[in-house]
Amino acid sequence: MKLARVLITLVVLGLGGVATAVVAAPRPLPQPTPAAHRTELPLPDLRFRTVTREVAEGDSAGSVLRAMGAPTDALLSGAGTALNRIYPGDKVHLDWRQGDERPFRLRLERDREPAATTELIWTGKAYTARQVPVPYRIEEQAASITVTSSLWSAATAVGFAPGQIVELAKIFEYDVDFNTELAEGARFRLVLDRLTDDEGNEHVGEIRAATLDNAGKQYVAIRHRSADGSVAWYGKDGTARRKSFLRSPIEFSRVSSGFTLGRYHPILHKMRAHKGVDLAAASGTPIRAVADGTVVRAGWAGGHGNHIELRHEGGYTTGYSHLSSIGVKAGAKVRQGDYIGKVGSTGMSTGPHLHYEFQVNGVHKDPMKAIVPIERPLDAAEKPAFFAQRDRVLPLLDAAVELAVADAGEEKSEADR
Repeated sequence: MKLARVLITLVVLGLGGVATAVVAAPRPLPQPTPAAHRTELPLPDLRFRTVTREVAEGDSAGSVLRAMGAPTDALLSGAGTALNRIYPGDKVHLDWRQGDERPFRLRLERDREPAATTELIWTGKAYTARQVPVPYRIEEQAASITVTSSLWSAATAVGFAPGQIVELAKIFEYDVDFNTELAEGARFRLVLDRLTDDEGNEHVGEIRAATLDNAGKQYVAIRHRSADGSVAWYGKDGTARRKSFLRSPIEFSRVSSGFTLGRYHPILHKMRAHKGVDLAAASGTPIRAVADGTVVRAGWAGGHGNHIELRHEGGYTTGYSHLSSIGVKAGAKVRQGDYIGKVGSTGMSTGPHLHYEFQVNGVHKDPMKAIVPIERPLDAAEKPAFFAQRDRVLPLLDAAVELAVADAGEEKSEADR
């Protein structure tokens, strides 16, 4: 045994390199735990979610909320008048907490009023409405826009949102039918708010005064907020610019056939009086009431197709024909600008359009030429503040700087394409 140990020792000492190599051989590395035995990290708890919907043509607050699965009656009840008027381009956001049956907040971003958001907050018993200002730096600016093809392209070129373009047209809609009477080279001069957010993005804010030079005539409009908080537009002398009737029941379209006592009917193939005007527009385009009134007829009317007739004070009556859908019922009261139906091609019609009629004491008149009553002037108590505002903004309008000249082609409705 001793001899054997000695021989082993001699072998190790004599072959040291081999022994070293044996000792230095790497050991197997420990293998990772099989996947089946790993512990998975839990996903974060998503406590909140937001559902958003953009308002489309013809939408109402109720239809939008129902489409979003919201408690419509509770929201509308708590909103008061805050949701009475919503417009295409507005965005409705519903904020929910996990497990709740109703949203804890509704946020309405108005396309026409970027400086504030309307919110409805759930208190545990009901919703309450409030206006939340958006943090912007506001600077007053005097700007001029020249129209070379259409108001839409001209205003878009300088940063107006779609809803704000409609608002700009509304200022002068009692004087100019933007479907037929806005001439090439028409010039808008505006005193407006330019809004800049914390990230440097700019937006067009409220318009405070405006002039429109069109076809050799000038129209002046000055915005005034009365002591009771109501806002309206007035001429330089304090006369209200709002009139009893709008010039057109469609905001943007074109006249495809005018008022005449002798027109060749495209379906009957004979001469026949055309006691109204045809306004070409895409099927589904919203139609608005041109004045306050009562719905005396809403339904099918033979060759007129789906038809609405409104009766107004002073012996005036207006008619709307060939609608694709009717949004009011006989006996209902409507306010100027209210949605009443959509453009279509029902009855004796060769394509989507609105046939619009205007009667005075039962006699048909040309809607494009009818003279309508003017609203009452500014209250005497409001005149000092109004005239001070007028004297401040008129020099700014005169010095307005041209922002852009639009050169895009004129927009066409789907019916024209």
